Amino acid sequence: MSRMRLTAIVLAAATLCGAAAWTVVADQSDARVASTPAAAQGRLPVGRADRDGRQRAGLGAAPAPPVSSATPVASATPVTESAVRPRAHAAPAPFVQSFAGQPGRARIKPGRSPKNPVKVAPTVDGCDRNYGTRAQCVPLNFPKGVRDRCAWLKAHGFSRVKVVVEDRQKLDPDRNGIACG
Repeated sequence: MSRMRLTAIVLAAATLCGAAAWTVVADQSDARVASTPAAAQGRLPVGRADRDGRQRAGLGAAPAPPVSSATPVASATPVTESAVRPRAHAAPAPFVQSFAGQPGRARIKPGRSPKNPVKVAPTVDGCDRNYGTRAQCVPLNFPKGVRDRCAWLKAHGFSRVKVVVEDRQKLDPDRNGIACG
């Protein structure tokens, strides 16, 4: 057995013994010991005062809580613990914005769906659908300064584009059904 393995085994055994001792001691300890008086009251400690009695600026600079007497004062209504201490993790009220509300207007009901399909011009997207597939967009208007349309199409990844219906842009001079072919 090498020295490195022996060291690892001894270290693992010491870790297991320490963990076992910690669990035994942790089960026997009193939970009240871990709390402080400030934590029991649910308040943060207050900052120190100057010689003049003023609070210092910075963390913890808050007005001092009222000092209560050591003897409890009887009250007419019983005070429960939840009423005395504020809830630390209470859910805030929901933040609702009313920008969608239209005061003074009645709600408009949706109209009927059209019986016939809506007519849309085939060139609404700027593509000439006489060329290529539905996914291809041969532009109706090429950019300014383009003299050779076929060279522009090849430079932008269009190769062997089929002429589907009619050759409006005269991209198929040999009329073989393939634009710029």
